Order: sequence, then structure tokens, then C-alpha cells
Amino acid sequence: MSILAVYSDSQLQVPVKVLTHLEDIVPILAGAGVSLKTVAQNLLNKRMMTEMQAIEISGELLAIIGVENTMAFAQVLELQGPPGYADAPADQGESEQVLAGDSLWLFLDGAATLCIHHDGKLLVLSCRRGDLLALPAGRAHWAVPVTGRQCLVVRRGRNAGALLARLTGDDIASRYPVLEL
Repeated sequence: MSILAVYSDSQLQVPVKVLTHLEDIVPILAGAGVSLKTVAQNLLNKRMMTEMQAIEISGELLAIIGVENTMAFAQVLELQGPPGYADAPADQGESEQVLAGDSLWLFLDGAATLCIHHDGKLLVLSCRRGDLLALPAGRAHWAVPVTGRQCLVVRRGRNAGALLARLTGDDIASRYPVLEL
């Protein structure tokens, strides 16, 4: 189930709204230039998947749903959430960044929270296995793995340069106490 919490970037303690229905979430994300789809849920378990298999599977899934094949460059991200018993670090280690080009994010296993900063708002989206997001070039964001879980994401771009990240210099990632949705 997808959940989106919307915050004002000047008030990061209490969300303005929390949405749980895809038909409510999609228009809010679209306002930030982000699209969200859910693809096949019958994916291999990460523990059985090599990095190369993850790239191949993501390519096959994108072809099946008719996503343009110009997103040929792939990068595998393995996010590891801290154990549930660990104290939250004072510095969560995530920083707001932007990518040089448009990107597709396919969540193949696990869960993570994707924080998207746009137009005075912070959109906090719970991402799960089978979620496919498209982020436009230059959209400020950061990803945080869910406590006690691993997350496997394949990011795709038109070329290697499209996935080059640049920090924004905004301290919003350190100011927002990521809440798991």
C-alpha cells in the first residue's frame, strides 16, 4: 500500500495531509513532475538475485509495461535500514540531492522512504516492492531505507551522466525526522 505524507518545508513536524489511496497520491506527485505506477508483484526475492539479474529483470518489466527503452543505463542501489534496536544516529547520513537527468526508479525488493522536495513542500512517499517512479532531472530528493529492512532499487537513465548526483546544499534532510509510513 502506498502512503504519501505532505509537509510544508517550514513545518516538518506535522504533515499537512496523509494520503493512502493511489488515486489521491498520483495527482500530488504529478504536480511535482513525478509519476508513480505499480508493476508486477511476483518478483524474485532479492536474496536470490544478483546485480546483473536485477538490471535484466528491470529492463524486462519496463518493456512489458511499455516504458520507453531509451532509459538504457542502469544503476543498482542496495539500501540497508538500521536494525530496529539501534538508536537513530544524530546525523542520518542522507543529504538532499538532484540527478542530472530524468530517472526511473524500480523497487525490486524491500521498502524505503523517498523524500521529494518541491515548491515549498516535502513529499514523503513510502516505496515498496513493485513501485516504479519517474523523477524529472533536477528534482530534489533523498531516499531512506526502512528500519530493519533491505531495499533493492534499480535506477535507470538515458546515460551514465543522467544519474550523476549533485547535493543541493539545503539542510532539509537533516531537519526532517524521517517517519516510516
